[in-house]
Amino acid sequence: MSGSHLISERTLYVASLVVAALFLTNIYYQLHIAPGWQWGPALDKMPKQMLSDFREEVYVNAKGGYAAGEYIAPDADFDKAIFPEFADGAEVKSELLQPLVGDGRTVVTVHKLTQAGAEKTVVDVYHIGPRGGRIDSIKRHVSQE
Repeated sequence: MSGSHLISERTLYVASLVVAALFLTNIYYQLHIAPGWQWGPALDKMPKQMLSDFREEVYVNAKGGYAAGEYIAPDADFDKAIFPEFADGAEVKSELLQPLVGDGRTVVTVHKLTQAGAEKTVVDVYHIGPRGGRIDSIKRHVSQE
């Protein structure tokens, strides 16, 4: 075979090391630099599980401010004035009247809120955002009993 070129074993070895380094660099880049992930509380949980954890922080542990900061997106759509329990140390108790109802990333809670001796039946509709696993909207409906 005239005109054929032979590649030495050493050249192949160096080329394989360069290709391996490029692959590893690409994997590192894709996992740590490029994705723009938003880490959130629901990344490894179903929406109802995440909302159960959120409710525990707010109503059992009285850490509403912490829970709001961790579980609710900064640009979430909700009226802060009608959620006094989203402050640390708030004396608001909640009793679920029905199990949590979930459909996709939307979870509905029907519960009785007790604040300063006053009770009211409330339906809260939570929507979990598609990125980062944080609550991106909350709608509250208060019963007119």
